[in-house]
Amino acid sequence: MHKYYLEFILNTYNTSAQILKNSLMEFGDSLEICQLPKEDAQEGENFKINIHTEDPTIIFDTCAQFGRIKSVKVNEERGQ
Repeated sequence: MHKYYLEFILNTYNTSAQILKNSLMEFGDSLEICQLPKEDAQEGENFKINIHTEDPTIIFDTCAQFGRIKSVKVNEERGQ
């Protein structure tokens, strides 16, 4: 079981959910990526990303290469 659960929005240009998935899946599990509807006059695409990981920093560093991270929630998982 991974130590952290991350939930955040990534605003990006010229990428897809599949590209993001391929870049992130090796760093955690239970990866979910969904494209959010565009808001009026919004540029780029917003993706909501959820993942369980041991190292949040590597997730955020990887995503920062694609765009701007916002609305970040990091929860520490409790051991069973």
